[in-house]
Amino acid sequence: METPALGNIPLDVCPGCSGIWFEKGELEALLRQSQGGAQADLALIDPKPEGHDCPACKAKMSRGGLVNPLLLVDKCQVCEGVWLDARELALVKKLLGLAGGESSVKVDRPAPAPAAPQGKDAKLILVKMVAAVCALAGLAGVSYQMYLYFSPAEAVSRAPSIGMSVLSVLLFAGGILALNWGKEDRWR
Repeated sequence: METPALGNIPLDVCPGCSGIWFEKGELEALLRQSQGGAQADLALIDPKPEGHDCPACKAKMSRGGLVNPLLLVDKCQVCEGVWLDARELALVKKLLGLAGGESSVKVDRPAPAPAAPQGKDAKLILVKMVAAVCALAGLAGVSYQMYLYFSPAEAVSRAPSIGMSVLSVLLFAGGILALNWGKEDRWR
């Protein structure tokens, strides 16, 4: 997200994490501007490939110390842009002994738009309906088989069936499991 300039340098600030992307030379120019021309070596100390993608050129960035080995930042070795997390700009200025200028970047952002309500997935609704019908059919089958089993032989015209009992139990159990599918917290 492009923001108003800090000094005369436009900054790209992430609206999610408030990290700042400096294109080649912008961080050096900002530090010179804040202290009237002070020079600093902004080469990475002990850079290691981290695998984060560069926001500008999509190459893999390196992670290493900037000014101090303990201040780890991401720098693209291709386009030479630097990514600073939310509070790292103030730390860079402190480590360089720079006192002037702003130590943080405040971005005026419009109020976020309300999230659109998510529509129900038609396939999920169909699967849940079929699962409910299976569970009810299985329950009815098990109930009927139990009725046949516990009723006196002369009161019923059919004998209970093992095959129908097993099929009814499978329909009931499968329907219940399918109704609960996707609720990961219940499976842990």
